[in-house]
Amino acid sequence: MSQSKSGIQAVEVAFKILKAFSRSKSELTLNEISKETGYHKSQLYRYLNSLVNIGALIKHEESTYPLWSLGPELIELGEAAFASLDVANEAKPHLIKLKDKLNETVALCIWRENGPFFVRWEKSNNLINIGLDTGSYVPLYSATGMIFRAFMPETITDPILENELEESAVDPTLLKGEIEQVKEKKLSTSNSRLIKGISAISTPIFYPSGSLAAAISVVGFEGNLDVSEDGEAVQSLIETANDISKKLGFMK
Repeated sequence: MSQSKSGIQAVEVAFKILKAFSRSKSELTLNEISKETGYHKSQLYRYLNSLVNIGALIKHEESTYPLWSLGPELIELGEAAFASLDVANEAKPHLIKLKDKLNETVALCIWRENGPFFVRWEKSNNLINIGLDTGSYVPLYSATGMIFRAFMPETITDPILENELEESAVDPTLLKGEIEQVKEKKLSTSNSRLIKGISAISTPIFYPSGSLAAAISVVGFEGNLDVSEDGEAVQSLIETANDISKKLGFMK
């Protein structure tokens, strides 16, 4: 087995083959893998067979030409890697930077069994007290909650939302129309919906798989916080969320 200056070449070749599937479509022919990696087809066969044997790849022979796709072992490893990612720690410096730039409170929210849950709350110099902080849950009809409504399965969010709406004055029909806009724009805004006089904007952070990792939100006084799509707050928020998603490994 050949060995390069910094490691084992066979392992590096195998990893390069696997990376071809993350850069391109989910199923590749031998010609496509050769083009993506730069390796000759005769050289690739040995690696592909080994990767199939260990479950890192699956070979599909139903079509005219054999196709390969990522296998269950690799997907299991990926899920383990996702679980080990500490979104809150990765996001912390970005939240502080955004808070300092806008001088508005910035929060990070993840999903827990009972709904959206704040894990970081970077407070601005503005004296704002809305009864929420790190360790608080927020309703699914809030600006932050709508991100989870838009990017999580309804089977998970609907039962919680139904209970929340029973105790609120929010019109459920308005939420249905709004949810499609949130999905399309990857942005949720609200004025005085959750707390009178308080505005909020929120956008998603994604894992490499494209699944929702968290929601990042900016909260401020209505009239002070500009929630318009082309405003500085919204644009800075989206940029920050994209930076965190990229840090986690998500590629558009």
